[in-house]
Amino acid sequence: MVKLRKLLFTILGICLLSLSGFSQEERRTDFYFSGGLEIIFSGMTAINIDNQEIKNDVIRFAPVFNGQTFYNIDFGDRFGLFAGLSIRNIGFIFDVPDEYKEDGASGSMRKKMRTYNIGFPVGFKLGNLNGFFIYGGYEFEQPIHYKEKTFVGGHKSKFSLWFSDRVVPQESVMLGIQFARGLNLKFKYYMTPFFNQSWGSDKANIDGTTLNYNQLQGNVFYFSLNCNIFDTKRKARKARHASFNF
Repeated sequence: MVKLRKLLFTILGICLLSLSGFSQEERRTDFYFSGGLEIIFSGMTAINIDNQEIKNDVIRFAPVFNGQTFYNIDFGDRFGLFAGLSIRNIGFIFDVPDEYKEDGASGSMRKKMRTYNIGFPVGFKLGNLNGFFIYGGYEFEQPIHYKEKTFVGGHKSKFSLWFSDRVVPQESVMLGIQFARGLNLKFKYYMTPFFNQSWGSDKANIDGTTLNYNQLQGNVFYFSLNCNIFDTKRKARKARHASFNF
């Protein structure tokens, strides 16, 4: 928490310096919408079972469906703010240690767990807002659909639930780099543990294991490739440029 607080103060300081650097310049404030798709590569920080760390180095690939739209306010060409709405496929993969398998289970067991979340991001942009810039922010996400897959040998089983209390609302921080022509890279870290730590011992265990959901602790993170599909500011700028050429 202390490190996070220091990071937030550092980001705030950078924003204030940027604002002071062009506060005297004549500038235009733009209000516009943008949005696109996200391809996610996610994992989980060191997974702990009853506070004992287990190895986990499997990356989960989630190309669908991850969509997001933003309302942007650009204060000139170097600093801006955004808020938006997203839907996101978030999860992780891990191999269940043998000692936690149910009796009778043979062969290696792999779990794939994910949620679809509705998110509400807010953040800032700093740099050349018509080209290369960095951005960062915070997002609150509400899980709406949970799915769990179990692979044992060549056999697969799965189940899914709407609004499961196995998982809880998520809070995250993000940092990204925007390139020209609408492509950007983003890193995101979820500060909230993936599973509900208040899940009772009287409730169902993780399917095929002797583990309760509250015994499995870890935080999801991901890297993603983002592509803007629409940007009303860029569209308007192209229209103005075309009219000038005409």
